[in-house]
Formats: sequence, structure tokens, C-alpha cells
Amino acid sequence: MTADRRALSWATRLAMLALAASLLAACQAMPAPKFGPGPPNMMSKKGKTLGPAPVKGADVRFTFTALNGVPAEMGFALEDDLKKYAATRQLAIVPAGDKTAVYNVSGYLSAVGGDTGTLLVYVWDISNAGGTPLYRISGQESGNPSKGDPWEGITPNLIDNAARDTVDKLADWVRG
Repeated sequence: MTADRRALSWATRLAMLALAASLLAACQAMPAPKFGPGPPNMMSKKGKTLGPAPVKGADVRFTFTALNGVPAEMGFALEDDLKKYAATRQLAIVPAGDKTAVYNVSGYLSAVGGDTGTLLVYVWDISNAGGTPLYRISGQESGNPSKGDPWEGITPNLIDNAARDTVDKLADWVRG
């Protein structure tokens, strides 16, 4: 066997040994997470910011991305409510893909809970046209109990509250 082949064979054995050691280390038991009783209070209603809005004033336009996983009627209600409250706060919402948008808003809504109550949780991330994250809005609304799908505990009033809170925080941010 040549010296090159012996060195390659040694290197291969060493690599196999390192791989086996890392696989064995990954098999160690992890402690189970500990959860408290009932659904947790998931987040505060305060917005988180990486700084003040870089662009402020009447020329600011927001575009919202489509939400996935939300029942269609609730998604449409949220969109209508966002537009309604934006008009009261003099904020411009333009259609997704509109090149005049200064800020892109993407996020999610989730319904969590069961027999004792349901939470509507919402999170919105605001970024500039280049995709740089600038601001986060989050909140939750307490809903009715539901025996099946948690969305059954979410009322139009909760969707309305989430939209109003979102628009209020956006307006405060771009005017603050």
C-alpha cells in the first residue's frame, strides 16, 4: 500500500470515527419541557422596535402580505377592518406588490385554546422595501371557549380589536 493510500485510509477512518461520535452524542436524552396549567399569556401588547420609523409623514404607504391558515371569512374581515381603521388614522394601505409602498407588513394570526377560552394571537413584522426588519407589532385578544377548532372561539369583535390595535401602533410608529 502506498503512503498516499495509507494517509487517505487513515483520514477516512478518522472522519468515520468523528461522525460516529457526533451521532452518538445526538442520541442523549433531553429533559422534557415543563408547561404550566392552561394557555399561557403569550405576549404583551407593546410593539417592539429596532428604532424610529425611517420614513414618516403623509407619503408613507403600507402593503400587507396575504395571511395563510386563517379562515377566509376572518381574513376578509381583518382586511376590511385594517382599511377602515387606517382611514381614521390617515394611513395609506396599498395592494400587495404596489411599488409605491414604503413599508411591507407581513405576519400571522393564530387561534390557540380550547374549553376554557381561546386566544387570538397576532404578530406583524414591518420591513422596508428592501426587506430590512424595522418594527414588530404583537398582541392577543381573549375569545370564547371552543370544543373543536379554536377559530370557533374567535368572534368578529376580536378581529376588529386586533385590526384597530395594529393600525394604532403603526400610526404611532410612523408619527412618533
